[in-house]
Order: sequence, then structure tokens, then C-alpha cells
Amino acid sequence: MKPASTLVFLASLLAVSSLQAKWSRIPIMQEKPVNVAAKGAHSSASIDSSSGIGQVDNLLNAADPTAAATLNAGSSFFIISFGKPVMVSNSSLVNDGIEGKVALSASADKSGWAVLEEKVFSAADRSINFKFAGIQAKFLKFEFVLSKGGIIRTLNVTGGQTDRGYALKQDATGSKGQPMNFAGGLGGGRLVYAAPKPVNGIDSAAAFNKFEFPESDEKYRTLIYDMGQVRVMNEFSSVHSPSPVRFEVFAFEKLPEKEDWRGRLAFDPADFNNAKPVVAYEDKVGTGTIKVKPSQPVKTRYLALRWEPDFNPPAFLIEGTGAMGNVTAVQGRETRTMTINGQQVQVTVDPGTAVGAGTSEAQATVTINVLNADGSVASSVTYSGGGVTGVDISGGNIQVLTGNNPNTAPNDSPSPPVAVVSIDSSGAVTTQPTAVGFVLGVQPTASSGSVTTQTAPPTTGDSGATNQNAVEIVAAVLGISTDAAAQAITAVANSGGSATTAAAAVINVVTINNGDVSNAQAVLSGSLQGGTGSTSTSTSTSTSTEGTGTGSSDSSLPMSPTGTGATSANQTNQISTIVTSP
Repeated sequence: MKPASTLVFLASLLAVSSLQAKWSRIPIMQEKPVNVAAKGAHSSASIDSSSGIGQVDNLLNAADPTAAATLNAGSSFFIISFGKPVMVSNSSLVNDGIEGKVALSASADKSGWAVLEEKVFSAADRSINFKFAGIQAKFLKFEFVLSKGGIIRTLNVTGGQTDRGYALKQDATGSKGQPMNFAGGLGGGRLVYAAPKPVNGIDSAAAFNKFEFPESDEKYRTLIYDMGQVRVMNEFSSVHSPSPVRFEVFAFEKLPEKEDWRGRLAFDPADFNNAKPVVAYEDKVGTGTIKVKPSQPVKTRYLALRWEPDFNPPAFLIEGTGAMGNVTAVQGRETRTMTINGQQVQVTVDPGTAVGAGTSEAQATVTINVLNADGSVASSVTYSGGGVTGVDISGGNIQVLTGNNPNTAPNDSPSPPVAVVSIDSSGAVTTQPTAVGFVLGVQPTASSGSVTTQTAPPTTGDSGATNQNAVEIVAAVLGISTDAAAQAITAVANSGGSATTAAAAVINVVTINNGDVSNAQAVLSGSLQGGTGSTSTSTSTSTSTEGTGTGSSDSSLPMSPTGTGATSANQTNQISTIVTSP
């Protein structure tokens, strides 16, 4: 073979291997900025006033990036009220045909305006972007002077606020509640693959859910999201370059990843050859927006969106993606104060990082403080990790809750308790795992003051073997079937309150059912310490909490009739956060 021919042959092989190369997983972003101009639990944004703009409220639609507002030629404006001063430093909107100029201004009270940036643009400019020094603003004004009217959509305003500290709940069908975009905003999804590599930088692309794909010989432009847990979705959308394109959506029960030669997770795009899209749509005209519904709701944790332009454009922009499902509750960090056995008790639930930020890190933190008469903390106990998702304060004690297995679909079973925290009339605190909590190795992670920690499960009357969430999460942790998980929980409940007996029973069930014995031993290690239970008064430093006990709530978390957040022990109340992994 001639040297020249050899070079050509090697170059061809290199080109083929490049096209078929596996994609490297993108490092998970722990916190993502959220759009403070979108209506939702995180924002009180509203349209304060406007002129010359049709359907202006669509600009605040967090669930649907395709929702449009219309502008005529001439002058027009809209003012957003955030309800309170918020930090803003970036803004963008998608342009469908308008031409002229726009000025962006901020104000604390609308009596004076600071111009942040002005832009001149043509109808060919798909995206209008503003970047300016961060400023606290209660009002934001967009003023247009247009020579040509058209449409704007996908408004984003970001600054200092992130998606940390919010929790979302769905019912089993995903049909109840309000729409939420799981691919952006508070939805919690995280980008794990993007191909080809966006030229606007993977960090920026993943943070703002905006992708500038370069000219490429690759046939597809692909994004893969990890939602952190199984979500129920019923609509998918895209705002992208206005060119003809085929749009496909794939759902993976388990993402077929393997470690590459560097030990990093990688995805082989050839796996799409064995997958069938749950929905597909072809835009032959090139409108630049697609919104499509599957024939039935899609239940999945891993979602892939794929675009196939009908020619190789110099660049293909994706300005927004939508994976919409309904949520029954969106909950943020919350503190409540109640009276238990004559003692003032303050309970704080912090949902932590967004669930898509990696389920091993996405854990709630529950802090329970017994207060002195002057409001200072007398005793404190904290639970975090281990699948902790919230608390139930419906009785004379506090139940620490877990959720469902993040790799199974949402269901309507109640959140099972994993620990019980009791407070007596002297203010002394006692903690004890439930049968489910014992199997999961749940123990306090910090405590101070008069706190007695029982490591063994209750002697009688405790079980969670019939709770679907309980058996699913135990099955996931121990690597056994749900039937075997129910056996393990029942064995602990029947152990007579002995930690040693309970642990041996769990290991026996795991062994018989070919589960992960080593993992079971590791999970139970905290429970095994202390034998049949230990009694100690903690003097360690407690985890600090914020809040004065006045509490805050959305409609899914009813407060007491006084509105102060105080509640008596016999009132039913639950502070419940999102499903996280064990």
C-alpha cells in the first residue's frame, strides 16, 4: 500500500471512530440559577403594567417555553414586579421576527429607572441577551421601539437565586396539580450528556438550558437529562433555530452507561439504535418551536431529546426545552413552631439540593429544637441523608419521614416514618428508629442538650411492611425484591426491640434472597452499635437553623388558623419534601 493511501485510510478510520465515539458524562451541577421572572413557588413575579403587547402574561409561563407574546411595530413596554427586591444580572428572550431596539431598566419603586443595557437587533437575531452588573431590583422594565413587529417568548431573568431548597411532589398519575418543566427551572433535572459539545460552554449551557451547537457532521443534536427520580411527564417542547427539523424524545428506565478507559461514565450513542422514541414530530416548515404530547404519560428518570436538522446548518441553537408534568406541591425551606407536652418545639425542614443534582447528595435536613422560655435552644436533634425527606407533626411526637425509591414511579402511598422523636414535659428528647428506619440505618446526625438516642426499634406495634414506599426503598437499598423487603421489615418489627436480633434477621433475609450482604451490613452498622439500645445525654454542638418560628407555607402545607405557624400536638400537619435516594 502506498504511503499516501495509508494516510487516507488512517484518516478515514479516525473520522469514523470520531463519529462513533462514546460521550463523556457531564459533571453534575449542584445548583442551577432559576428564572425569577417565572411565576412559581420561588417567585412572586407578575406583570405590573404593559402597553402594545398581546398575551404578555405568557412571558411569565415557567412550564411552557414556547408560550408567545405579540408586539406590533412602534413603541411598547412591559414591567415585571418581583414583589420584593431580588438580585438580577442576566436576561434573555427569543425573537421571532421583531426588529428594532430594546432598553432594559431596573427600579426599586418605579419612581426612577436605571438603564442596565440597550440592544439593537434585526429580525434575523434569534436571541436577545442582556448581561450586566448584578443589581437589586423590585421592578424590571423592557421598552421596545420596533420597525417590524412579531413575537417574543422564553423570557429569562436570573441573578442570585438557585433551585436549591425546593421540593416537588407528584401523584401516581401525574395528572393533578400545576404544570412544571422538569428540564428547567425548579424542575430539578440535570443535564448529563450533550452532543456535539456546545460552543457556548458546557457549564453555561447546562446552567441556563440554552445550547449553541456548532456546525457538525453529526446527524443529530442530543441532550440527555437525569431527573434524579422517576417523573411523570405529558408534554415535550423545544424552542430552537427556525429551520426544518425532526424532534424525538426517548425515555430510558436505566441509562446504559459504562465506564470509559479513564474510569468515567460514558454513553454510547449507538444505544439509540435499540431504543424507540416515546414521541416524535417533524417540523417541515422550520417554525423554530415544537410542542408535542405523547399518546400516554411518560414515566422515566432519564430523558433524551434529539433534533435532526434536514441539512447541516452553520449552527443550531436550542433556546429552551420543556419536559412538562403536573406537580401537586412545591415546597421550600420551612420552619414551624408548635407545643408538645407544654414545650415550645421548633421544626425546620430544608429540602437541600435539587433532586436531579445526584440523588446521593439530594437529601433533606430535619432539625428539631426544644426552646427555652427566652427562645434559645435547650436541646436539638438533626437528621439528614439516609433518605430523609421531611416530617409528620400530627401527634404528640414528631415522625421523620422518607420517600419512595427514586427509580420507581410516584405512587399515592403515604411517606413512611423512619424515626420517632418524642419530647416529654421536662423538655427531654428521645429518638428511636422505626422498623423501616432500622433497616435503612437511620440515626440522628447531630444532637445537643438532653437527647436520648435509642438505637433499637420499638419492642412492639411497629411495622411498615404494607407500605409501598417503604418496601420499594428497602428493596432498592438491600438489592432484594419488594416481597423480601417486606419480610425484612416484618422481621425487625418482631425482633422484640433488640438491635442485635433485628440486624441478624435482616442479614438472614438478604442472604436467603441473594441480596447485597456487604451493603446491608454497612447500612446497618449504625443500628448495630448500641446492641439493644443505648441511653446517653448528648453535649455535642447542634446544627444551627434559621427562622423565628413564624413559618411559611404554600397551599399544600396548611398552617394553624392564627397564621403564625403554631400548632397544638393534636392537629394534623405534615412538612413533607421530595423523594430522595436512601
